[in-house]
Amino acid sequence: MPGPLEGIRVIDIGTLIAGPWAATMLADQGADVVKVERPTGGDLYRYVGSRRGGMSGMFHVLNRGKRSLALDLTDPAGVEVFLALAQTADVIIQNLRPGVVDRLGVGYDAVRAVREDVVYLSLSGFGPDGPYAQRGAYDNVIQTLSGLADAQSDVDTGEPRFIQQLLTDKLTAWAGAQAVTAALLARALGRGGQHVELPMLSAAVSFLWPDRAGHQILLGEGVDAQPPLGPNFRLLPLADGFGTATAFTDSEFAALCDALGLSEVAEDPRLATTAARMENFELMTSTYRDKIGPAAAQRTRAEFTRELTERDVPHGVVRAIEELHEDPHVVATGVFDERDHALAGRLREPRHPARFHETPVGRPEDAPALGQHSDEILHELELGPRIDALRESGVLG
Repeated sequence: MPGPLEGIRVIDIGTLIAGPWAATMLADQGADVVKVERPTGGDLYRYVGSRRGGMSGMFHVLNRGKRSLALDLTDPAGVEVFLALAQTADVIIQNLRPGVVDRLGVGYDAVRAVREDVVYLSLSGFGPDGPYAQRGAYDNVIQTLSGLADAQSDVDTGEPRFIQQLLTDKLTAWAGAQAVTAALLARALGRGGQHVELPMLSAAVSFLWPDRAGHQILLGEGVDAQPPLGPNFRLLPLADGFGTATAFTDSEFAALCDALGLSEVAEDPRLATTAARMENFELMTSTYRDKIGPAAAQRTRAEFTRELTERDVPHGVVRAIEELHEDPHVVATGVFDERDHALAGRLREPRHPARFHETPVGRPEDAPALGQHSDEILHELELGPRIDALRESGVLG
Protein backbone atom coordinates (compact mmCIF):
# COMPACT_ATOMS: atom_id res chain seq x y z
CA MET A 1 0.00 0.00 0.00
CA PRO A 2 1.41 3.46 -0.86
CA GLY A 3 0.37 5.37 2.27
CA PRO A 4 -0.39 9.08 2.61
CA LEU A 5 3.26 10.18 2.21
CA GLU A 6 3.90 8.38 -1.07
CA GLY A 7 6.20 10.51 -3.20
CA ILE A 8 7.95 12.18 -0.24
CA ARG A 9 11.65 11.43 0.14
CA VAL A 10 13.27 11.66 3.57
CA ILE A 11 16.98 11.49 4.41
CA ASP A 12 17.64 10.26 7.93
CA ILE A 13 21.09 11.10 9.28
CA GLY A 14 20.04 10.53 12.87
CA THR A 15 21.18 7.89 15.30
CA LEU A 16 19.80 6.04 18.32
CA ILE A 17 16.05 6.76 18.83
CA ALA A 18 14.67 10.27 18.39
CA GLY A 19 15.75 11.02 14.82
CA PRO A 20 15.50 7.49 13.42
CA TRP A 21 12.07 6.79 14.88
CA ALA A 22 10.66 10.09 13.63
CA ALA A 23 11.83 9.04 10.17
CA THR A 24 10.41 5.54 10.60
CA MET A 25 6.95 6.94 11.32
CA LEU A 26 7.16 8.75 7.99
CA ALA A 27 8.34 5.54 6.33
CA ASP A 28 5.37 3.70 7.84
CA GLN A 29 3.16 6.32 6.17
CA GLY A 30 4.65 5.71 2.75
CA ALA A 31 7.67 8.02 2.51
CA ASP A 32 10.86 6.81 0.80
CA VAL A 33 13.38 7.07 3.65
CA VAL A 34 17.12 6.77 3.06
CA LYS A 35 19.10 6.14 6.25
CA VAL A 36 22.65 7.49 5.95
CA GLU A 37 25.04 5.67 8.29
CA ARG A 38 28.77 5.63 8.77
CA PRO A 39 30.39 2.73 6.84
CA THR A 40 32.20 1.42 9.93
CA GLY A 41 29.58 0.07 12.32
CA GLY A 42 26.61 2.20 11.32
CA ASP A 43 23.98 3.25 13.86
CA LEU A 44 24.97 2.20 17.39
CA TYR A 45 21.50 0.75 17.97
CA ARG A 46 22.33 -2.04 15.55
CA TYR A 47 24.15 -3.54 18.54
CA VAL A 48 21.76 -2.72 21.41
CA GLY A 49 19.11 -5.08 22.76
CA SER A 50 18.19 -8.64 21.87
CA ARG A 51 19.74 -9.75 18.57
CA ARG A 52 19.61 -12.59 16.09
CA GLY A 53 21.34 -12.98 12.77
CA GLY A 54 23.24 -9.76 13.37
CA MET A 55 20.01 -7.73 13.61
CA SER A 56 18.76 -6.08 16.80
CA GLY A 57 15.02 -6.25 17.33
CA MET A 58 15.12 -2.68 18.64
CA PHE A 59 16.96 -1.49 15.53
CA HIS A 60 14.39 -3.15 13.29
CA VAL A 61 11.41 -1.44 14.93
CA LEU A 62 13.21 1.93 14.93
CA ASN A 63 14.36 1.63 11.30
CA ARG A 64 11.95 -0.57 9.38
CA GLY A 65 10.91 0.54 5.93
CA LYS A 66 14.17 2.38 5.17
CA ARG A 67 17.00 1.96 2.70
CA SER A 68 20.54 2.09 4.08
CA LEU A 69 23.29 4.15 2.48
CA ALA A 70 26.65 3.64 4.20
CA LEU A 71 28.48 6.92 3.63
CA ASP A 72 31.33 8.68 5.42
CA LEU A 73 30.19 12.25 6.02
CA THR A 74 33.56 13.21 7.48
CA ASP A 75 35.08 12.89 4.00
CA PRO A 76 34.47 15.64 1.39
CA ALA A 77 33.65 12.98 -1.20
CA GLY A 78 30.95 11.61 1.11
CA VAL A 79 29.53 15.09 1.63
CA GLU A 80 29.43 15.56 -2.14
CA VAL A 81 27.37 12.39 -2.52
CA PHE A 82 25.12 13.42 0.34
CA LEU A 83 24.37 16.81 -1.23
CA ALA A 84 23.58 15.10 -4.53
CA LEU A 85 21.07 12.96 -2.63
CA ALA A 86 19.76 16.04 -0.78
CA GLN A 87 18.83 17.61 -4.11
CA THR A 88 16.17 14.87 -4.42
CA ALA A 89 14.95 15.11 -0.82
CA ASP A 90 11.86 16.72 0.65
CA VAL A 91 12.90 16.21 4.27
CA ILE A 92 16.17 15.88 6.20
CA ILE A 93 16.11 14.60 9.80
CA GLN A 94 19.12 14.76 12.11
CA ASN A 95 19.64 14.53 15.85
CA LEU A 96 23.34 15.23 16.25
CA ARG A 97 24.62 17.73 18.80
CA PRO A 98 24.11 21.37 17.69
CA GLY A 99 26.81 22.50 15.28
CA VAL A 100 27.98 19.05 14.17
CA VAL A 101 26.07 18.95 10.87
CA ASP A 102 27.29 22.45 10.01
CA ARG A 103 30.91 21.46 10.63
CA LEU A 104 30.40 18.41 8.42
CA GLY A 105 28.93 20.52 5.64
CA VAL A 106 25.46 18.90 5.69
CA GLY A 107 23.58 21.44 7.83
CA TYR A 108 20.48 23.38 6.86
CA ASP A 109 22.28 26.15 4.96
CA ALA A 110 24.33 23.67 2.91
CA VAL A 111 21.26 21.61 2.04
CA ARG A 112 19.10 24.64 1.30
CA ALA A 113 21.70 25.77 -1.22
CA VAL A 114 20.94 22.67 -3.29
CA ARG A 115 17.27 22.17 -2.33
CA GLU A 116 15.65 25.51 -1.51
CA ASP A 117 12.29 24.14 -0.32
CA VAL A 118 13.67 21.42 1.94
CA VAL A 119 12.10 20.73 5.35
CA TYR A 120 15.05 20.22 7.70
CA LEU A 121 14.29 18.82 11.16
CA SER A 122 16.97 19.20 13.84
CA LEU A 123 16.43 17.29 17.09
CA SER A 124 18.76 17.79 20.04
CA GLY A 125 18.82 17.56 23.79
CA PHE A 126 18.56 21.27 24.59
CA GLY A 127 18.37 23.19 21.32
CA PRO A 128 20.97 25.39 19.64
CA ASP A 129 21.03 28.18 22.24
CA GLY A 130 21.27 28.59 26.00
CA PRO A 131 23.77 27.41 28.62
CA TYR A 132 22.99 23.70 28.07
CA ALA A 133 23.17 23.76 24.26
CA GLN A 134 26.42 21.81 23.97
CA ARG A 135 25.67 19.30 26.70
CA GLY A 136 25.23 15.69 25.78
CA ALA A 137 21.72 14.45 26.46
CA TYR A 138 20.26 11.00 26.88
CA ASP A 139 16.76 10.10 27.99
CA ASN A 140 17.56 9.85 31.71
CA VAL A 141 19.19 13.29 31.64
CA ILE A 142 16.09 14.86 30.11
CA GLN A 143 13.79 13.03 32.54
CA THR A 144 15.60 14.65 35.46
CA LEU A 145 15.75 18.18 34.06
CA SER A 146 12.24 18.29 32.58
CA GLY A 147 10.36 17.48 35.79
CA LEU A 148 9.31 14.01 34.62
CA ALA A 149 11.34 12.25 37.32
CA ASP A 150 9.82 14.58 39.90
CA ALA A 151 6.32 13.86 38.55
CA GLN A 152 6.97 10.15 39.10
CA SER A 153 7.97 10.66 42.74
CA ASP A 154 6.84 7.99 45.16
CA VAL A 155 3.66 9.24 46.82
CA ASP A 156 4.79 7.98 50.23
CA THR A 157 8.51 8.81 50.31
CA GLY A 158 8.69 11.68 47.83
CA GLU A 159 11.69 10.05 46.13
CA PRO A 160 11.85 10.99 42.43
CA ARG A 161 11.85 8.08 40.00
CA PHE A 162 12.54 7.46 36.35
CA ILE A 163 9.86 6.31 33.95
CA GLN A 164 11.23 2.89 33.09
CA GLN A 165 11.49 3.39 29.35
CA LEU A 166 13.17 5.88 27.03
CA LEU A 167 10.10 8.08 27.06
CA THR A 168 11.60 11.45 26.16
CA ASP A 169 13.44 10.03 23.16
CA LYS A 170 10.22 8.50 21.88
CA LEU A 171 7.91 11.43 22.51
CA THR A 172 10.45 13.73 20.79
CA ALA A 173 10.29 11.41 17.77
CA TRP A 174 6.48 11.63 17.72
CA ALA A 175 6.57 15.42 18.05
CA GLY A 176 9.22 15.57 15.34
CA ALA A 177 7.20 13.50 12.87
CA GLN A 178 4.17 15.74 13.44
CA ALA A 179 6.31 18.86 12.97
CA VAL A 180 7.60 17.51 9.65
CA THR A 181 4.13 16.88 8.27
CA ALA A 182 3.03 20.36 9.42
CA ALA A 183 6.03 21.90 7.61
CA LEU A 184 5.25 19.84 4.49
CA LEU A 185 1.69 21.17 4.58
CA ALA A 186 3.00 24.74 4.87
CA ARG A 187 5.23 24.08 1.87
CA ALA A 188 2.30 22.66 -0.11
CA LEU A 189 0.40 25.88 0.68
CA GLY A 190 3.18 27.89 -0.95
CA ARG A 191 5.12 28.98 2.11
CA GLY A 192 8.37 27.24 1.17
CA GLY A 193 10.65 24.96 3.10
CA GLN A 194 12.06 25.69 6.52
CA HIS A 195 14.34 24.65 9.34
CA VAL A 196 12.46 23.09 12.29
CA GLU A 197 14.31 22.83 15.61
CA LEU A 198 12.94 20.60 18.37
CA PRO A 199 14.79 20.13 21.69
CA MET A 200 14.03 17.03 23.75
CA LEU A 201 13.76 19.19 26.87
CA SER A 202 11.02 21.33 25.29
CA ALA A 203 9.15 18.25 24.07
CA ALA A 204 9.29 16.66 27.52
CA VAL A 205 8.11 19.78 29.37
CA SER A 206 5.28 20.28 26.87
CA PHE A 207 4.25 16.64 27.34
CA LEU A 208 4.31 16.96 31.14
CA TRP A 209 2.46 20.25 31.52
CA PRO A 210 -1.27 19.81 30.74
CA ASP A 211 -2.22 17.37 33.51
CA ARG A 212 0.76 17.39 35.87
CA ALA A 213 1.54 21.08 36.36
CA GLY A 214 -1.84 22.63 37.10
CA HIS A 215 -0.38 24.40 40.12
CA GLN A 216 2.12 26.09 37.76
CA ILE A 217 -0.31 27.04 35.00
CA LEU A 218 -2.44 29.45 37.02
CA LEU A 219 -0.27 32.21 38.47
CA GLY A 220 -1.05 34.73 41.16
CA GLU A 221 -3.63 34.70 43.95
CA GLY A 222 -7.13 33.24 44.19
CA VAL A 223 -6.40 29.78 42.78
CA ASP A 224 -8.51 26.89 44.08
CA ALA A 225 -5.61 24.44 44.21
CA GLN A 226 -6.32 20.77 43.51
CA PRO A 227 -3.88 17.84 43.45
CA PRO A 228 -2.87 16.49 40.04
CA LEU A 229 -4.71 13.41 38.82
CA GLY A 230 -1.83 11.11 37.98
CA PRO A 231 -0.44 10.42 41.46
CA ASN A 232 -3.88 9.27 42.59
CA PHE A 233 -3.93 6.36 40.20
CA ARG A 234 -3.29 3.27 42.29
CA LEU A 235 -3.23 -0.34 41.23
CA LEU A 236 -5.70 -2.56 43.01
CA PRO A 237 -4.23 -5.91 44.09
CA LEU A 238 -6.44 -8.74 42.78
CA ALA A 239 -6.43 -12.39 43.70
CA ASP A 240 -4.22 -13.24 40.74
CA GLY A 241 -2.68 -9.95 39.66
CA PHE A 242 -3.46 -6.24 39.58
CA GLY A 243 -6.12 -4.02 38.09
CA THR A 244 -7.42 -0.48 38.05
CA ALA A 245 -10.78 1.24 37.76
CA THR A 246 -11.56 4.86 37.00
CA ALA A 247 -14.90 5.79 38.55
CA PHE A 248 -14.95 9.46 37.64
CA THR A 249 -18.66 10.16 37.20
CA ASP A 250 -21.22 9.61 39.93
CA SER A 251 -22.79 6.69 38.07
CA GLU A 252 -19.40 5.04 37.56
CA PHE A 253 -18.54 5.39 41.25
CA ALA A 254 -21.89 3.91 42.29
CA ALA A 255 -21.44 1.05 39.81
CA LEU A 256 -17.93 0.30 41.06
CA CYS A 257 -19.13 0.16 44.65
CA ASP A 258 -22.04 -2.07 43.65
CA ALA A 259 -19.71 -4.46 41.81
CA LEU A 260 -17.55 -4.78 44.92
CA GLY A 261 -20.48 -5.16 47.33
CA LEU A 262 -19.97 -1.68 48.77
CA SER A 263 -23.19 0.12 47.84
CA GLU A 264 -23.26 1.89 51.19
CA VAL A 265 -20.02 3.67 50.29
CA ALA A 266 -21.60 5.30 47.26
CA GLU A 267 -24.57 6.37 49.36
CA ASP A 268 -22.37 8.32 51.79
CA PRO A 269 -23.18 11.98 50.99
CA ARG A 270 -19.49 12.84 51.42
CA LEU A 271 -18.68 10.56 48.47
CA ALA A 272 -21.89 10.46 46.45
CA THR A 273 -20.93 13.15 43.92
CA THR A 274 -17.76 14.12 42.09
CA ALA A 275 -17.78 17.52 43.81
CA ALA A 276 -18.15 15.87 47.23
CA ARG A 277 -15.34 13.41 46.52
CA MET A 278 -13.03 16.26 45.51
CA GLU A 279 -13.99 18.22 48.61
CA ASN A 280 -13.39 15.17 50.80
CA PHE A 281 -10.29 14.04 48.99
CA GLU A 282 -8.57 12.46 52.01
CA LEU A 283 -11.70 10.45 52.83
CA MET A 284 -11.91 9.24 49.24
CA THR A 285 -8.25 8.20 49.35
CA SER A 286 -8.70 6.27 52.59
CA THR A 287 -11.87 4.65 51.23
CA TYR A 288 -9.95 3.28 48.25
CA ARG A 289 -7.22 2.05 50.58
CA ASP A 290 -9.38 0.56 53.34
CA LYS A 291 -12.54 -0.60 51.57
CA ILE A 292 -12.37 -0.68 47.79
CA GLY A 293 -8.88 -2.19 47.72
CA PRO A 294 -9.60 -5.11 50.07
CA ALA A 295 -12.89 -5.86 48.27
CA ALA A 296 -11.14 -5.94 44.88
CA ALA A 297 -8.47 -8.25 46.29
CA GLN A 298 -11.10 -10.96 46.65
CA ARG A 299 -11.64 -11.10 42.88
CA THR A 300 -9.57 -12.64 40.13
CA ARG A 301 -8.69 -10.66 37.05
CA ALA A 302 -11.45 -12.45 35.13
CA GLU A 303 -14.06 -11.74 37.82
CA PHE A 304 -12.98 -8.11 38.13
CA THR A 305 -13.19 -7.68 34.36
CA ARG A 306 -16.58 -9.34 34.05
CA GLU A 307 -18.25 -7.46 36.91
CA LEU A 308 -16.98 -4.03 35.87
CA THR A 309 -17.71 -4.65 32.19
CA GLU A 310 -21.30 -5.54 33.06
CA ARG A 311 -21.66 -2.23 34.93
CA ASP A 312 -19.82 -0.12 32.33
CA VAL A 313 -17.06 0.99 34.70
CA PRO A 314 -13.81 1.93 32.90
CA HIS A 315 -11.21 -0.56 34.09
CA GLY A 316 -8.23 -2.62 33.14
CA VAL A 317 -6.06 -5.42 34.43
CA VAL A 318 -2.29 -5.36 34.24
CA ARG A 319 -1.05 -7.24 31.19
CA ALA A 320 2.51 -8.52 31.15
CA ILE A 321 4.34 -7.37 28.03
CA GLU A 322 4.84 -11.03 27.16
CA GLU A 323 1.07 -11.64 27.01
CA LEU A 324 -0.07 -8.49 25.20
CA HIS A 325 -0.30 -10.26 21.86
CA GLU A 326 -2.83 -12.71 23.35
CA ASP A 327 -5.29 -10.06 24.55
CA PRO A 328 -8.58 -10.66 22.66
CA HIS A 329 -9.03 -7.00 21.72
CA VAL A 330 -5.41 -6.70 20.58
CA VAL A 331 -5.91 -9.81 18.44
CA ALA A 332 -9.24 -8.65 17.00
CA THR A 333 -7.96 -5.21 16.04
CA GLY A 334 -4.66 -6.42 14.57
CA VAL A 335 -2.36 -4.38 16.78
CA PHE A 336 0.56 -6.71 16.06
CA ASP A 337 2.02 -8.08 12.85
CA GLU A 338 4.36 -11.04 12.50
CA ARG A 339 6.89 -11.47 9.72
CA ASP A 340 10.03 -13.36 8.73
CA HIS A 341 12.94 -10.92 8.65
CA ALA A 342 15.70 -11.80 6.21
CA LEU A 343 18.34 -11.60 8.96
CA ALA A 344 16.53 -11.71 12.29
CA GLY A 345 14.05 -14.46 11.46
CA ARG A 346 10.54 -14.54 12.89
CA LEU A 347 9.53 -11.36 14.71
CA ARG A 348 6.47 -9.62 16.13
CA GLU A 349 5.97 -5.85 16.04
CA PRO A 350 3.16 -3.30 16.40
CA ARG A 351 1.60 -2.06 13.19
CA HIS A 352 1.56 1.68 12.54
CA PRO A 353 -1.15 2.85 14.96
CA ALA A 354 -3.03 5.27 12.69
CA ARG A 355 -5.51 3.89 10.17
CA PHE A 356 -5.75 5.87 6.95
CA HIS A 357 -8.97 4.80 5.27
CA GLU A 358 -8.29 6.38 1.86
CA THR A 359 -4.51 5.95 1.77
CA PRO A 360 -3.91 2.81 3.87
CA VAL A 361 -0.40 1.88 4.91
CA GLY A 362 0.95 -1.58 4.25
CA ARG A 363 3.67 -3.65 5.86
CA PRO A 364 6.99 -1.78 5.74
CA GLU A 365 10.11 -3.47 4.45
CA ASP A 366 12.60 -5.05 6.83
CA ALA A 367 15.05 -2.79 8.60
CA PRO A 368 18.08 -2.83 6.28
CA ALA A 369 21.51 -4.30 6.71
CA LEU A 370 24.27 -1.68 6.86
CA GLY A 371 24.84 -0.31 3.36
CA GLN A 372 22.31 -2.71 1.83
CA HIS A 373 21.10 -0.10 -0.66
CA SER A 374 24.27 1.94 -1.23
CA ASP A 375 24.78 0.86 -4.83
CA GLU A 376 21.08 1.15 -5.66
CA ILE A 377 20.91 4.72 -4.37
CA LEU A 378 24.07 5.86 -6.14
CA HIS A 379 22.76 4.43 -9.41
CA GLU A 380 19.57 6.44 -8.90
CA LEU A 381 21.75 9.56 -8.52
CA GLU A 382 23.61 8.62 -11.73
CA LEU A 383 26.79 8.15 -9.70
CA GLY A 384 27.22 4.51 -10.61
CA PRO A 385 30.63 5.01 -12.25
CA ARG A 386 32.03 6.31 -8.93
CA ILE A 387 30.92 3.36 -6.79
CA ASP A 388 34.13 1.33 -7.00
CA ALA A 389 36.40 4.29 -6.26
CA LEU A 390 34.27 5.45 -3.37
CA ARG A 391 34.20 1.99 -1.88
CA GLU A 392 37.94 1.48 -2.27
CA SER A 393 38.59 4.78 -0.47
CA GLY A 394 36.30 3.77 2.40
CA VAL A 395 33.80 6.55 1.77
CA LEU A 396 31.08 4.12 0.68
CA GLY A 397 30.08 1.00 2.51
